[in-house]
Amino acid sequence: QYNSYTTEMVKGVIAAFQRASSDCKIVAAVFTAVGDKAFCTGGNTAEYAAYYSKRPNEYGEYTDLFMAMVDGILNCKKPVICRVNGMRVAGGQEIGI
Repeated sequence: QYNSYTTEMVKGVIAAFQRASSDCKIVAAVFTAVGDKAFCTGGNTAEYAAYYSKRPNEYGEYTDLFMAMVDGILNCKKPVICRVNGMRVAGGQEIGI
């Protein structure tokens, strides 16, 4: 699904930027993805359909988690370089900006 983000991926990005921000050995963070077709095409629609469509309250919590990811990128104490490799669509555009 072209590097669309799942809940686990969102949690991983949050943790990675927290680690990069606080590690004095790290001088910059490079945010990129696997492959050359897409940086990110937004949220994983298969996960939405299978899990969140049946749990609207949890989808609200997921939205809060997504915003925490955006905040983690924006508030990183190190320079952040977004290395875009392919499409950057929807939420992928939001996190790539």
